Amino acid sequence: MKLRRLTALLLAVLTLTALCSCAAKTETAAPGEIKKLSFKSALSYDYLKKIDGQQVTINGYLATSSPADGSFIFLMNLPYQSCPFCKPNTSELSNTLEVYPKKNETFDFTNQAVKVTGRLEVAPAKDKVFTDQYGYEFNFKIVDAEYKILKAEELGDDYALWTKIAEADIVNDLYKMYDYVCFTCSWNTYKVDPFVDENGEQHNGYYLYDTDAKHFLEEDGAQYNYGTKSGYFDGIIARIKAIDPTAFADLVTNVEKCRALTEKALKELNDGNFTKELAYLEEFKCEDYKYTLNNGEALMSEYEALYTDFANWLGSWEM
Repeated sequence: MKLRRLTALLLAVLTLTALCSCAAKTETAAPGEIKKLSFKSALSYDYLKKIDGQQVTINGYLATSSPADGSFIFLMNLPYQSCPFCKPNTSELSNTLEVYPKKNETFDFTNQAVKVTGRLEVAPAKDKVFTDQYGYEFNFKIVDAEYKILKAEELGDDYALWTKIAEADIVNDLYKMYDYVCFTCSWNTYKVDPFVDENGEQHNGYYLYDTDAKHFLEEDGAQYNYGTKSGYFDGIIARIKAIDPTAFADLVTNVEKCRALTEKALKELNDGNFTKELAYLEEFKCEDYKYTLNNGEALMSEYEALYTDFANWLGSWEM
């Protein structure tokens, strides 16, 4: 059963503002100038659009899932990652850049930190994203690129602490947590693709019913039951503090706010604070129920603010 989010969240999260919220205006680079790009600055489409076409450089690690043929790489700002990150319930890359080599060249894999240099290419609009061969979506990429392995003295002062975060694999768990938070706040926008059952019968796709949402959250449910288990958020906080008792107070606060938000969203679901309407669903070519959460916009606004804080925290770690 494959779930997908509507494009509303994709468009909303694309507007994360790390540097600037003003209208895009191209910045002219001095001859030979190479812009230093960061994962945090890459959160702002408006900023990226200003430097579209310019030479940029950024430090990171190759994800081990980068294509074996070296045709491009997934670049991330932490090591030991086997898969690109996506924004919850979308196919849009998060904290991951796609980097393409020069024509007729390929990349060799390395697990060491690298410095990438290439030309920035930005999608023409926020809602006109690039899509790669795996179906991942992203609004910019680095092309005509090359990389060099960074020396120890070129790494930042927080390198050791950042390595501990990667080794603890806490970021993967935080992404999983946000998948859960997103679902509780917007379960009505999740949908099931058309499928064939065990008897070979074809079924139309559909948007989740409230009974589906509750099932996914039950202890023996099929999808998000982990988040409703006792001590779930406390366990994440304990793992963060085990890395360093005080260095990540802002992240701990973010997790605590996520706990409060999910409790609020779950109460909305259990109290039946939603409506449903029978309507023709163009994407499925059939008539079916579509749910609306009475406080859905407020829940998603709170969720997006928390995810923005998390994305900024994650993107702030630079080598």
